[in-house]
Amino acid sequence: MDETIDLSLCSYDKTKAGEAGPIDFPVDLGETHLVGLGAIGHGSLWALARQPDLKGRLHVIDHEAIELSNLQRYALAGQAEIGMSKAVLAATALRSTGLEVEAHPLTWAEYVARRGNWVLDQVGVALDTAADRLAVQGALPRWIANAWMQEHDLGISRHGFDDGQACLCCMYLPSGKSKDEHQLIAEELGIPEAHEQVKTLLQTNAGVPNDFVVRVATAMAVPFEPLAPFVGQPLRSFYQQAICGGLVFQLSEGSRRVRTVVPMAFQSVLAGIMLAADLVKHSAGFPMSPTTSTRVNLLRPLGSHLHDPKAKDSSGRCICSDDDFIAAYRRKYGAR
Repeated sequence: MDETIDLSLCSYDKTKAGEAGPIDFPVDLGETHLVGLGAIGHGSLWALARQPDLKGRLHVIDHEAIELSNLQRYALAGQAEIGMSKAVLAATALRSTGLEVEAHPLTWAEYVARRGNWVLDQVGVALDTAADRLAVQGALPRWIANAWMQEHDLGISRHGFDDGQACLCCMYLPSGKSKDEHQLIAEELGIPEAHEQVKTLLQTNAGVPNDFVVRVATAMAVPFEPLAPFVGQPLRSFYQQAICGGLVFQLSEGSRRVRTVVPMAFQSVLAGIMLAADLVKHSAGFPMSPTTSTRVNLLRPLGSHLHDPKAKDSSGRCICSDDDFIAAYRRKYGAR
């Protein structure tokens, strides 16, 4: 087991953790985007809010609102913020800093469509799914910092596009056939045969009907009454609170095993702090890590070598090997 951990986020070197950082503040972030304001995003916001010598324009992008089931992992949210726009909360958290913050309660697709100008100098990614990350890389930002966490680890990755290194898509290219989101949610609700209804509810964002909630309660062998308040709410909200929030587990007194993995609270926050550090380092012109990825394994004591090389996709399927995408990137930002 680890005891005290002292780690430099400039070098990711434990032996240099006590040394003064080499970055001269203030730092101008220029025009930076932070997309995804969940638990990882909150870690980034928490760190940025505590660095007074930052300036620049920061776009914060997330279409969702704070829900009760979020609170155990969100560093900046409490009971009073339930129902508040995540983007608005982010802008509020940074209002005492030197950053000019613009809140966008939109999906990434909606934001770039409304923006019109797709010249995106620096984007911090704190999203949940591979598909969402692929969409961000598809807009061809000049540079991306991507924070992530999984069941056993967490980390940060850094991506140009026309530099011969792995782009963000290289790390998340699908291999083989996997189940769609609506199929996975239907299974976790105990009604795999209703996956088409689940798909429709997700796509339309319609409220779940009474008979649907009754069906889930029956499948989960829990009483209907505690789930009744979810009737009429969007399916995603019902799923997040009933399954991810642990309500079904509580109602079944632990007898109903739920396969959804909920990370430990510090996991996401630490990944978010690492993301904020890399955005600041890149803006300050600090030399980047020689490797694309830096990873912390939660099942081992903190290692001496955290950098985790990721190779550029060699199959030729990735957009960073596509002549049209490369040409579009060069038109936006100039030849390599």
